[in-house]
Amino acid sequence: METARLTRKESTELTRRRLIDGAIEILRSDGVTAATTGRIANAAGLKQPSFYVHFADRDAIFEAAAVEIGRRVIEMLKRQLTEFDPTHPRRAIRAAYASMTAAFLSEPELTRIFLRHRTDDGTVLGRTFRKLLDQARNEIVESLGRYQVVLPRDTAEAHIELLVAGLLGLLEALLAGRLRDENAAVDAIAGATTAMFRSLTKERKEKK
Repeated sequence: METARLTRKESTELTRRRLIDGAIEILRSDGVTAATTGRIANAAGLKQPSFYVHFADRDAIFEAAAVEIGRRVIEMLKRQLTEFDPTHPRRAIRAAYASMTAAFLSEPELTRIFLRHRTDDGTVLGRTFRKLLDQARNEIVESLGRYQVVLPRDTAEAHIELLVAGLLGLLEALLAGRLRDENAAVDAIAGATTAMFRSLTKERKEKK
């Protein structure tokens, strides 16, 4: 049976994808400084000059790799928010945090890179991660209706900032070994989130 040939566009996209995957793998295993254009090309099974057919420089592929990493995180976040069960908020919130925490910790090197660079506007990784974090915060703010929480936008953003900072802080502590019990960390932030939502819901009802 004859295998269908790829179009030029399909072949170009496949090669670009291999380069991005190669960059992510090197970032995962050896960190940012090791991810040279030559090593990335080699990981994709290409010669170094071929790299520049698809990306202008290292920053360009770092941006593409950061977007891909972020896309996976955002998709997971959206899935957890969609699966939220309002009849069992504490259980649903804990399940969402447990899933997100497990996913981050399953890729410790990528998570360390994300945490290290997320506030660094001087690098393309930092700028991209910051943009993706802003997107994630917005996704969570928009989802508050599922938790029966209706707040002014500024108030909602302030509360979500606390939750995002708490989650990232716990991940950093778990990776650094300051916290050793993943379940205890998940319980702590799930409990704080549930208490916050209950307080906000109660306050809203009392104002009616």
